[in-house]
Amino acid sequence: MPEFHSTLLREKFVIQDMVSADIYDRAPIVALSNRIIVPLGGVRGQDENFVIRAQNMHCCARLAAHVAREHQENGPLLRRARPFDWDYAWISLVKGYEKKWNPARWVAVYHKGRVIYEAHGEQGHRHPFVDVIEQCDARSKGQYEQSLAIAKDAFRQAGKLVDIQYESNVALTVHVTDSEGKCGLILRGPNRTTTFSFTARSRAGRGVRPSQCLSAAAAFLEGIQMTFMIAMARQKVAFGVIPASSDEARQGIEAGQKLGRLKDAIDQFERLLDVTYRPDRPDFTEMVDSALVFAKNLIMKKILEEREAGKRL
Repeated sequence: MPEFHSTLLREKFVIQDMVSADIYDRAPIVALSNRIIVPLGGVRGQDENFVIRAQNMHCCARLAAHVAREHQENGPLLRRARPFDWDYAWISLVKGYEKKWNPARWVAVYHKGRVIYEAHGEQGHRHPFVDVIEQCDARSKGQYEQSLAIAKDAFRQAGKLVDIQYESNVALTVHVTDSEGKCGLILRGPNRTTTFSFTARSRAGRGVRPSQCLSAAAAFLEGIQMTFMIAMARQKVAFGVIPASSDEARQGIEAGQKLGRLKDAIDQFERLLDVTYRPDRPDFTEMVDSALVFAKNLIMKKILEEREAGKRL
């Protein structure tokens, strides 16, 4: 297996019309996305390099893991006698908690700048501008930093002068060889920034797969984000902000159950491979406890502010 390198980015594009005199037309357009490249070797030079964009990081990484595993086990996806079932792959990843509680979910898979698969929840949609960026990236031959300039030029040729501001943060880096996989994660949350890395080495000659590292990373990304939501729901119930029978409270309970399943998946990853962490493996229970304190202070502050506002009235 060739070496596997990839990075998951959190991206924000702000597109500003520089010409229109109408103040409403000049309101900036914001396009948000998470993006990961899945570079896969092919047969006789027919490499398959996919780009996956999704509404959240863990779905982005999880579909990348599924695609990498499918490619390694069954060969290239695009030239099969029986076409690869993208729908089945996506539905199998979002069934259960994600489907029930995240109607804003969406995903798009690109190959050479063209959308080859897309799906979304009841309230989910991607901004069309990210499709433009992928088309421009294909024209720039993989020089991603040139895509914005190409996009600006495309708008200019269409008679629109725009300014495009771009922000990105690295959420995940992945490097995998036959014998070792390294992942670094940076997750910025409302109460803390979590930064850690893990190295997975082959055990009993089994080797290391990109799909294993990506799946474990997805479990950490989802679990760390979930700890704050669980804590906030619990404290809202405790302070009487929401009833225990509310949807938000029930989501918090089911999120706690999902967090347990994510921990089990990480434990399974550690049984298959020799895994070390730097500095330490994130402890979901400790993170929930820490988030409970932060959520309590946040809710109490809001309650006090509302009381003061009521006095002034």
